Amino acid sequence: MSYVLGIDKGTTATKAVVINAETGQALGTARRQTPSYRPKPDWHEEDMEVTFDGVALAIRGAIEASGVDPAEIAAVGVSGHMGGLWALDSAGKPVGRAIAWPDARAASMLEGWNEDGRTKRLYEICGNAPIPGLPLVLLSYIRQHEPERYARIATVFCAKDYINYRLTGEIAMDESDLSFFPCDIRGRKVSPELLELAGVPKIRGRLPRILGIGNIVGRVMREAAAQTGLAEGTPVVTGAGDAVAAAIGVGALEAGQAVTVIGTSFMNNLTVDRPMMEPENVGFLFLMPEGRWQRLMSNTGGGSLCLDWIISAFCQAEPGSGNGNADAIFERIEQDARAVPPLAHGLLIHPYFNTSGMSAPRHEPAARGSIFGLDMATQPMTMVRAVMEGVALSMVECYAALDAPVNEIRITGGGARSKLWREICAAAMNRELMVPEVEETGALGVAMLGATAVGVHDSLTSAAERMVRIAEQVTPDPGLAERYQAAYPLFRDLGRDLTPLWKHRAALLQAQEQQDSR
Repeated sequence: MSYVLGIDKGTTATKAVVINAETGQALGTARRQTPSYRPKPDWHEEDMEVTFDGVALAIRGAIEASGVDPAEIAAVGVSGHMGGLWALDSAGKPVGRAIAWPDARAASMLEGWNEDGRTKRLYEICGNAPIPGLPLVLLSYIRQHEPERYARIATVFCAKDYINYRLTGEIAMDESDLSFFPCDIRGRKVSPELLELAGVPKIRGRLPRILGIGNIVGRVMREAAAQTGLAEGTPVVTGAGDAVAAAIGVGALEAGQAVTVIGTSFMNNLTVDRPMMEPENVGFLFLMPEGRWQRLMSNTGGGSLCLDWIISAFCQAEPGSGNGNADAIFERIEQDARAVPPLAHGLLIHPYFNTSGMSAPRHEPAARGSIFGLDMATQPMTMVRAVMEGVALSMVECYAALDAPVNEIRITGGGARSKLWREICAAAMNRELMVPEVEETGALGVAMLGATAVGVHDSLTSAAERMVRIAEQVTPDPGLAERYQAAYPLFRDLGRDLTPLWKHRAALLQAQEQQDSR
């Protein structure tokens, strides 16, 4: 019997899972928080060394929890959040802190790109509506505002590429993360035009080699083996960006298969067999294995992030909120939220709490969360249920914008552990949702890549047939579906009406910051 290790380096936490390479069964899991730093409003940074230390602890914890001999782990795969700016100098050391994808320091610069047409051209080439945390945007920002730091950059890649580098000493990137770089999405290669457009043409020589999704990068070095508990020489595959890894991990490999991920952000991703650019200038388009693409209509404004904030802000005074473990606390909160009527007192929440704003179904970086319909009857659990409903209604809005068949939807991510949230999403969409057995689907996806790379399975399709199992099918409640169908137009239209006010708010904040800096 052989095993594989899947690592999902997330924005808020890293998960490592030891998995049976033949059946996909999770045998041992460990999680570690990802420390972040916010030295200024809307900034989001990570200390790269501290991040890897956490990853190493998660790996060691998963191996110990599984009881598996590290020598029996046939391969390692790493998934990571896409975007941001992870840079090394010529000595292979971090160039300052990494900038994570939710960072919005370049938002005002991006507004200038909107006005001069650069964002439109960028979308035409790469299929990605630029958010402030796009690597190309951040590189342009750093060149303008921190030229000394920019000059020190010898390598620029993504979060999971840095983890692979620390494990193997090899510098590389895969196709999925290239999608979020200066990518010619049709040609599946680097776009020199985008580098010129951003004013960073010299970066072309600082990009790593580009490998196929799931190719072997290298092998675990002695130093990394000592830190992680892995066996020296264990093969490490490229893995994939988190959105692509999650799709692989639920088996959404064929055109028409979709996956909704309730993670820090809220991703609604459809596998397609062509580079699908419609609707224009919104969402993302990523490269998938076997010559396919993934069309993302993603609410980057927040999924579980919004729920976490609501619970932190409004539920701390609830009885028992300060005692017990997190799972037990959430189980109680979910039980209380289930007792709240749907759309209680007409409360609606727009789930755009993150600094990256809205990337789909419209590109609105200035979008922020709104709580509509507060009155004296509003209670903490009303807010909890309303944010679940707001995320679900944003799911309806994202899939409605796609002009392509959606044959099935599989739902996963940390937020999908909530039975209530799954039921709300199924009712809002008024269609059946499939729930995979393994919760950490990103880790499973890269584990499947590893199992295929070392020959446990002869193809990724075969790996999916053996390693992906559906645990539950969520059927929509007709009465609940009818209520959400009636409320959806208000949710949609209210968001559109707020668009100019979001921009007004952003301009006001920018003016205040300029005054404060004088």
